Amino acid sequence: MVPDDVLAGILRLLAPCGLAASRCVCKAWRRVIDDRGLLRADLLPRSLGGIFLNYQDIWSTQFLSRPMTGATISGRLDYTVPGEPDLMPPIYVQDHCNGLLLLYHCVVNPATRQWAHLPPAPDLPQPPPPAMISIPCEHLVFDPTLSPNYFEVLIVPDVPSKNNDECEEEAEWPPSTLILRMFSSKSESWEERTFGREGAAAGMLPGMVGSLRIFFKH
Repeated sequence: MVPDDVLAGILRLLAPCGLAASRCVCKAWRRVIDDRGLLRADLLPRSLGGIFLNYQDIWSTQFLSRPMTGATISGRLDYTVPGEPDLMPPIYVQDHCNGLLLLYHCVVNPATRQWAHLPPAPDLPQPPPPAMISIPCEHLVFDPTLSPNYFEVLIVPDVPSKNNDECEEEAEWPPSTLILRMFSSKSESWEERTFGREGAAAGMLPGMVGSLRIFFKH
């Protein structure tokens, strides 16, 4: 058996997500992590405040919590949309990452009620070829251990539709090079970033079916 002091010293080297996962290894590890306060509550809380749930039919996000426990956060995000309540667009969570929520118009922290406006993404100067046209999905990137105030939003294309007649027989997905639109909270603007694929392609476009992930994100 490893002494608690030695185990605590090793566990301190882990990132918050890895440390949280280590609590599930065994009761002894959980006791060491909790008793010594290794898991910082401001980076990764140990309690569940509620669940944001997307409803496909009404394109709206609802917040579920247990009233008897006293929710630590509020699911009301209308403070991010100034104006008349009757004219507000529906609140819909597109993505989430380490406590931040990505809405259509902003990125918000429901725990602190801080939010940042997200301007509309510009069109690509060179539209992709017909075989590469697909429904884009916005994804949020945020690591509070690196910077509590910095986040990025990436627009990633989904697998092109199976009904695309112009799909090339030898086209790979994802391609070896992909240009994505990225929003940086540091510059508060959108920019283009080129990504190179590492390793082999997932498959050839004719053999892949475009998913409907955008309709079922939760």
